[in-house]
Amino acid sequence: MKKSKIHKIKHYIFAVLFTVLGLTATASLAADNDQAMAARITEQQNAPGRDQYDNVKDASRKPVEVAQFSGVRAGMTVLDITTGAGYSTEILSAAVGPEGLVYAQNPHLILKLIGGRHHDAMVERLRGERLENVRYLIVDAEDMPFSGSIDLVNWAFNIHDVYNEGGENEGGEAAALKDLQAMKQALKPGGILVVSDHVGVAGNDNEKLHRIETATIISLLKQAGFVVEESSGLLANPADDHSQSIFDDELRYHTDRVLIRARKPN
Repeated sequence: MKKSKIHKIKHYIFAVLFTVLGLTATASLAADNDQAMAARITEQQNAPGRDQYDNVKDASRKPVEVAQFSGVRAGMTVLDITTGAGYSTEILSAAVGPEGLVYAQNPHLILKLIGGRHHDAMVERLRGERLENVRYLIVDAEDMPFSGSIDLVNWAFNIHDVYNEGGENEGGEAAALKDLQAMKQALKPGGILVVSDHVGVAGNDNEKLHRIETATIISLLKQAGFVVEESSGLLANPADDHSQSIFDDELRYHTDRVLIRARKPN
């Protein structure tokens, strides 16, 4: 065999070897990062100062698994849309770690909703700088001061309200698309959008039940220009027949839920 061929074969073998080693190292690093993130989230779940309802929500919200599915990583800049009382914000604060940053957004409606109790709970959650990497904003989605600076947006259990109720001068689909466009504007190219909500089915009064069909969410995401990557059953509950309100005592915090990861195109 000629020396040139031997050299080419050796070069190919080394290239393959380095590729395999590189992939192995990357997978190992990802696993280490996941474990470190899981440890931070678990520690935060046991931290003093959480809202009185947080522990009740933990089992069904599966915060560690959802964070891993979402693709959130240490050091990210994350936007939590319509944070309400801030359950997701607190989890995301732990997930991104001290080098990361979480913007917690609520619309102006939060000041009036149920007497402002969600807003008050969010303010209390942040008292004494408990979550030092969180910045709380009261601003409507279309007025958010972000442009291509956010790594990941989290929109949890709210798209049904926007879609079902709509705005004063627009239909529900238009209102939802307007909010999604604002999130898309906030995200970096290739940035992640994670949407979760209570599953509704065709034929039911989903507005009354506070639910939304999964197909409707996916359609809205695609219309807004997002690439839908995966729809997960991580938060599914087969015992929920989708005929009850999410606020019914026997079902509250245990509804059948969909979890979707989408991405802003590069």
